[in-house]
Amino acid sequence: MAKNKTKIKQGKASAALLTLGEKLKTSNPDMAEHFEAIKSMELSVPRLVQVIEDLLPYPWEDPELFEEGIKLTAQGFYNEAIAVFRDVLRMSPNAYPAYHLMGHVYMALGNRKEEIENYRKAARLKPNYPQIYIDLGTAYWMQGKEKKSYAAFKKIVPMAPDFSIADYWLTFIFDRLGRNRDVYEMNEENLEAPLKVYASISGLIGQAYLEFGCHAAARQAFKRSVRVWPEFADGHYLLGVLHIKKLRNPKRAVKYLEIAEQLYIRQNDFQRAALVHQLYRPKEEVQEKNKAAEEWLKEGLRLQNLTWYQAAVDAYQMARGFKPDFLDAYYNMGVAYGCMEENGIDALHKAVWVFKKSIDLNPEFIHAYTALGASYIKQGDTKEAIEVLNRAEKVCPKDSNVYFYLGIASRINSQYEEAVAYLKNAVALKPDSVQVQFYLGLSLLDAKLHEEACSAFRDVIRIKPDFADGHMMLGNLYRESIPEPDKAVYHLKRAEKLFMKMEDFQRVGYIRQLLARSAKTS
Repeated sequence: MAKNKTKIKQGKASAALLTLGEKLKTSNPDMAEHFEAIKSMELSVPRLVQVIEDLLPYPWEDPELFEEGIKLTAQGFYNEAIAVFRDVLRMSPNAYPAYHLMGHVYMALGNRKEEIENYRKAARLKPNYPQIYIDLGTAYWMQGKEKKSYAAFKKIVPMAPDFSIADYWLTFIFDRLGRNRDVYEMNEENLEAPLKVYASISGLIGQAYLEFGCHAAARQAFKRSVRVWPEFADGHYLLGVLHIKKLRNPKRAVKYLEIAEQLYIRQNDFQRAALVHQLYRPKEEVQEKNKAAEEWLKEGLRLQNLTWYQAAVDAYQMARGFKPDFLDAYYNMGVAYGCMEENGIDALHKAVWVFKKSIDLNPEFIHAYTALGASYIKQGDTKEAIEVLNRAEKVCPKDSNVYFYLGIASRINSQYEEAVAYLKNAVALKPDSVQVQFYLGLSLLDAKLHEEACSAFRDVIRIKPDFADGHMMLGNLYRESIPEPDKAVYHLKRAEKLFMKMEDFQRVGYIRQLLARSAKTS
């Protein structure tokens, strides 16, 4: 999604734009009640705190200092607000609302690094409220970190299956906590265009809803984006695609797609304009169908790189519509289906079908065999996986992935000797693969070959010294099977630091238990 960091001259801002709240109120009467509830409040500490406490509840023993921080934030005295929130956290270290609002303050000061760090601290303390991921995703987006932004927005969906929660929170942040109102004028030369930011974030959140199949919420988000910013090409495009695919409303689809096409042309983005045109016109009108197929393949790869897997699948479907036997489109579609598992979406059966089709199109295409084998393993069908991978070995006996997945399938079947043999073959073909070496170590452990397992895990951390799991496995081996207490403590402490950096606190706790036991026995 395009990033728009438009500079706005201070003197023209009030004349050029309505306030965000007024714009939202005008464009969507359904939001009027929520908006009025916020807008009608005087900027008094008790009333503003009441809203904050409703949205970010916390059992304050003495809320007065926190109230002072909110007042300073709303008035734009950001440096003073930071000092107050730090005092709050000294007294209440687990007060996630203080971290959250301090992140907002750093945003207003233009300090993205501190903004993100404070949002992350708030999320660690209370990971199950959607507002923090809205702000975290927005901060990442403003930094140009689109993957991290989208990952944050995807976390919203299970907690807030209706877009209105995100809409309400964004309105509150923009209009009631004084975004872009810095009394020190530190950001005078780098003001953001609030409407464009709001629209872009709404569109990206809508895409996250779409990924999970929440089409009504996605539609709400896309409609909000184009109402707030009528020239938002991506918003019109996404609405058009949604009406074609899920809402089955061709007339509205054409309306939105025609607007998107014209907006892309105005932006000189002729490639996107051509793709949009092909969506709502008969395929027979396209003269160069192979070229169109290649363009849709590129679009699918772009979307897949952004982790927009459902959108990528749709692009690959368009590609094969222009070129029915397009192997690359089928194969990459299967990869996208397989990646949907990251979102908890079961699409492996679709991946299996697509990879089978890829093999039908080219029986020598080794990547389709290994991908199909991996999909069967994920489905728990190791018998089918081994059958496919044995065929793959005949097609390409020098492919390390074939032996890797054969080793994984054998290990799942408790055939540890076979697993070791396959994984040794994989290591011989790809000796610097952390993944292959690590699973060889696990299989050697299963086979009770502790010295060899130790050697494999040492190779793992030789290849990747900061691989936490490798250090943890070595620490366990030196603690239990090859007693060398000093080495055990070294590797366990190294793993503890690495897991702490990854914020994997469950395994940090487990390792600390092991270290405590080691200290007692020494």
